[in-house]
Amino acid sequence: MSVALKSEVRFNDTPLRGQLTRKLASKEFPVRIGRVVCIFIIGALAAAMPCRAQSPVATIKLGKDLIGLVKTAQGLSTRISFPEPVKEIICGDLYDPASGRGSFVLQRGENDVFVKPITPKGISNLFVKTGDRAEHTYNFDLVIVPTNEALRVVNVIGERTQSGARPGYSQAESDALARKQVDETVRQAEAEAANIIANAQRNADTLIGEATERAQKDVDRRFVNALMLGLREEKTGASRVAAPNGVTVTLDQRVIIFGDRSYLRYTIHNNGAKDFTFDKLLLEDGSGKPVSADIIQAKTANVVKPGESLVGIIVFTSDSTGKRDRLTLSVRGEGSTEIARLAVTL
Repeated sequence: MSVALKSEVRFNDTPLRGQLTRKLASKEFPVRIGRVVCIFIIGALAAAMPCRAQSPVATIKLGKDLIGLVKTAQGLSTRISFPEPVKEIICGDLYDPASGRGSFVLQRGENDVFVKPITPKGISNLFVKTGDRAEHTYNFDLVIVPTNEALRVVNVIGERTQSGARPGYSQAESDALARKQVDETVRQAEAEAANIIANAQRNADTLIGEATERAQKDVDRRFVNALMLGLREEKTGASRVAAPNGVTVTLDQRVIIFGDRSYLRYTIHNNGAKDFTFDKLLLEDGSGKPVSADIIQAKTANVVKPGESLVGIIVFTSDSTGKRDRLTLSVRGEGSTEIARLAVTL
């Protein structure tokens, strides 16, 4: 005696599912095996079949007004393959070796564009012109995602392009050959992209090293020249002014000269009950024109609390002040309003 059984178990492999279903429905399956053993066999076969994870290879069909999404990841190269020769590529955030800015390194092959992000996250867009006369334009959005979500290969199919097996090959043989070519292309692209990044880094390191060496030599030269001239100083007249709210501004009675630079110390003391805030200090010549100067003070904030003093140094070029006996120091508040003015008498 035999009995027909039906199963609700589903398989990804269609031929195997049909074969098993026909076997179970036939009279060749003896009832003595029992329903429990049958279900166990079906479950074991289902568990043994490979799970289909997200494929790192995608095929997209793009028309003139469509935009394809290409997911990339740092440390990987993604190959975008086109049905016609690639003529031109335009990327919105292309890496620039000279400035070190940009998120994507691109390389063009005969029918391929290789994309490698060099930052952990980012987004950009890409236009690719293909065809003998660059008659086709494909549009893409590039996004940087985690490695397990990135695509390794994106095959682009135009509106008039048909896919299928290679002539003389079965579909399985064609797929296997395509996978082999993809793996080799990805390997080469990753190696070339790594070389590009390494060369760019070496060039940047070389330029930075040369610039640092030149700057150090210039500093050494200027320091030696200053030592030859010696350390000098000039006496100034007494200069002190009282600003509103109990604030006084005082200049030292000497200017230290080292090389072609002059150094003048100032002190701002707050005897008032409120914080004194100023916007900037301005050194001017006799005609009221600003003199180029560096202001170096004990703290960066231009605030002097009650009972506190702020000390700073004004550094200016000795030969750039015109009539040196007519220098003035102006303390400016919000909106460049003048709070106090002191004469620098040399």
